[in-house]
Amino acid sequence: MTDLLFMSIWIVLSQLIRQIESGDGDSDNEPDEGGVGDENETQSNVGGGEELGIQPVELEPFEPITQAIKIGIAAFSLLLLGLSVSAYQKTGLKKLVYAAVAFGLFALQMFVDYLEDAVPGFDTPYSDMIFFGITLAILVLFFVAIVRKK
Repeated sequence: MTDLLFMSIWIVLSQLIRQIESGDGDSDNEPDEGGVGDENETQSNVGGGEELGIQPVELEPFEPITQAIKIGIAAFSLLLLGLSVSAYQKTGLKKLVYAAVAFGLFALQMFVDYLEDAVPGFDTPYSDMIFFGITLAILVLFFVAIVRKK
């Protein structure tokens, strides 16, 4: 079980590294030779038509770090989920099931949050409602795990 968790963590982190490396490479490959690109943009705007070329993308400088932290949180919560399931199998305490489900929801929440930032079409009007609903479910599950008697 832990091998599966470590393998999934490794896949996610390697994907993030590839994403960061490709993001750094794209910003260096833009031609900026003596304003040649600026001259072409000026000429295309003189005709009065809309520019149909590639628009400059505004990137936040700390976005890759933020994404890495989100993936790290999701990976750690998956690890805690695996440890909770393993502890439940060894001890049979029902409280651990609530904690395991809460850790699983936390991993799901971080994954959804990552997708909202990484995939342009994934951000919907209901995203905040889903995010806060999952947070409420996590808090309720941890509360039940603490308060519930045998």
